[in-house]
Amino acid sequence: MITKPTPTPFTPAPTATPARPTATSTPAPTATSTPIPATPVPTATPTPEPTPIIHTLQAGDTLIGLARQYGVTVQSIQEANGITDPRGLLVGQQIIIPTDPEARLDTGEPTSAPTPPPIRISPLAFSEQVDGLWAFGQMTLAGETPLEGVIVQVDLMDEEGAAVASAQAPLLQGMLAPGEEAGFVVRFLPRPPAFDSYQSRVISAKPAHAAYYHRDLAVRNVLIQDAGETVYTLSGEVANTGTDPAYEVRVIITLLDDQGQVVGLREVPTVPPDIQPGESAFFSAELLPIHMPVADYRLLAEGHRKLTPDE
Repeated sequence: MITKPTPTPFTPAPTATPARPTATSTPAPTATSTPIPATPVPTATPTPEPTPIIHTLQAGDTLIGLARQYGVTVQSIQEANGITDPRGLLVGQQIIIPTDPEARLDTGEPTSAPTPPPIRISPLAFSEQVDGLWAFGQMTLAGETPLEGVIVQVDLMDEEGAAVASAQAPLLQGMLAPGEEAGFVVRFLPRPPAFDSYQSRVISAKPAHAAYYHRDLAVRNVLIQDAGETVYTLSGEVANTGTDPAYEVRVIITLLDDQGQVVGLREVPTVPPDIQPGESAFFSAELLPIHMPVADYRLLAEGHRKLTPDE
């Protein structure tokens, strides 16, 4: 987790006119006629759809025994974990037990009840865009196991509780570490019908292969520029403080308002994208927050490692 550096004030020259953000920037909200509640009400999270069960291998565990215990097929466990040789499994290793209907046995012991991932999702902020409706939010991992492949779903409902639209989106960062906060944006394209409330939930997550992710990266010398009433610019450098190269390094930028809600989100690659130990790379990004002023920001630099066969 990258500790937010102390921002260095930056005052642009009076004659400088910042370039408008590219199409990949978070667009500014535009006035449309889509009815959105002044404060959309989050409804109680529904019973989670089946999500994978995480099982920590104990001495004596076998794939056949686990399949019988959870009422799933051996093949489904192998496919969910990429297991080609069961003899390579180790005590203490965490594996995924799939709970989708295709994985279940026709007979045998009942499948254990699905366990939702230990993730808390904060209230969402909605923004009307030219091409649709965007929902900004953030989540916090309350569990002790890093997760990857995290996908969040937002359902919009009318005043009678009937769903009128649903959309999903993955986290921009690859790994969610314990205690870490991560912003996300779910896009409804095209613009959905009017809605009265919403539900947000994580529908997919699995234990992260933490060795793959390179987080020994320090964000330094950050310059912040409030260019006009809508454009927010950040730039700086990322230093590799680890002992091995970091590949395809990205910086995830999250803008927050004074209520702690996400009002802007973007990822940008560093230049160059690969950083050797002890070296640095640069990044720069323009964002269009859904409203101003921006009260705080969060930066996370993440790359990946080249793993050995043993990892």
